[in-house]
Amino acid sequence: MSTHIILKSIHLKSIFGIIWLLFCTTFFGQNKEAPLYTILESKVFEVPEIFWEPSKDQGDIKALFYKTLDYKGKPTRAFAFLGIPKSDQPVPAMILVHGGGGRAFHEWVKIWNDKGYAAIAMSLEGYRPDETGSGKFTHEYSGPQRVGRFDDIELPLKEQWMYHAVSDILLAHSLLEDMPEIDANAIGITGISWGGVLSSLVSGIDDRLKCAIPVYGAGFLYESKGHFGEYSGNNPELEEKKKFWDPAHQFTVGSVPTLWVNGDSDAHFSLNITSHSFEVTEDHAFMSVHPSMRHGHPPGWKPNEVPEIYAFADYMLKGKGFPLGQIIKQPIGRKIKIKYISEVPLTEATVYYLNEELTYRKIPKDAKHPQPNDWQKMAATINAKKHTVKAKLPKEIKTYYVNLKDERGLIISSKLVQL
Repeated sequence: MSTHIILKSIHLKSIFGIIWLLFCTTFFGQNKEAPLYTILESKVFEVPEIFWEPSKDQGDIKALFYKTLDYKGKPTRAFAFLGIPKSDQPVPAMILVHGGGGRAFHEWVKIWNDKGYAAIAMSLEGYRPDETGSGKFTHEYSGPQRVGRFDDIELPLKEQWMYHAVSDILLAHSLLEDMPEIDANAIGITGISWGGVLSSLVSGIDDRLKCAIPVYGAGFLYESKGHFGEYSGNNPELEEKKKFWDPAHQFTVGSVPTLWVNGDSDAHFSLNITSHSFEVTEDHAFMSVHPSMRHGHPPGWKPNEVPEIYAFADYMLKGKGFPLGQIIKQPIGRKIKIKYISEVPLTEATVYYLNEELTYRKIPKDAKHPQPNDWQKMAATINAKKHTVKAKLPKEIKTYYVNLKDERGLIISSKLVQL
């Protein structure tokens, strides 16, 4: 475990209920629902029944269904790909959570297998693939499908897609935990886009996890200046209800070591919500912001594009390599002075900035989604002996963040600052 971060010793669920109402009243307004882990069925923490599906195996990666929660009185099963590399010792494992429009990706499983991890990628919208491992087809045990952005919020809780998606992820963890080939004490989770939303939410309720890596998706979704935060109707009360599923409800009181990953111009999840999510988890979290990072599954899992994901997992789950660096004094104002810790020397420090507030607009005007103006950049000065980074910003700069890159090419980022 990194000496650079102060980890909370335990997820104190025994006292959580006492503080929950006060927390919700002050932090989330009128949303006073009971904590999610008290509402979920206890069987999500039990080993589900497995139904192997060899006709859809992809080489060494096995296809299966596992039993999930009943939906409207009907039994359901989730399809998944599971890969376990050969080893004389139990191996660490990752839970892989797809985004909107996604599926169970065997390609994603293979990336992790090749790095020495077991991995499971499940379909969370009731789909199964064809024999090539591609396509999305419903089946006789399909559960609910996602309805917009929490647009099924007025249905009974146990009929809402998020309830089942979260439960399916927890069951996948329980499945991995029971396998003798897998180290039950070295299981992490990563998710992309909607999977980032789900993986960050689950990190707040599943303290069995040893690390979480949400990509794009984060908490405080209603603050997003991108597509995800767009108001979707004329019913403020309904929009307020949807905040029940905001991941910050859960991870704000969690303690799972977390790496937040996003681009600085993502059309769906704007950088301010990633930064906000990082700030409220900063005692056990890191953030890596990639300039102009594309949105999608491959950009969110390719090792050469987001190497921080794999370095973070290696350190947290294998004790391999060095930890990511950590900014221990965040920038403020125009006269930047950052303090950092890093076991690997830094090679670059760069300030990315806008001469306006973080504002989303359609560029060009016929673009599908709005985005901010192009970020400008300027170099900052590294003092390796004092472990500081300094820069003095021109008065016209209104918004910025700072990236520190080490000799491995790994990026850690400061919080977003809006002047």
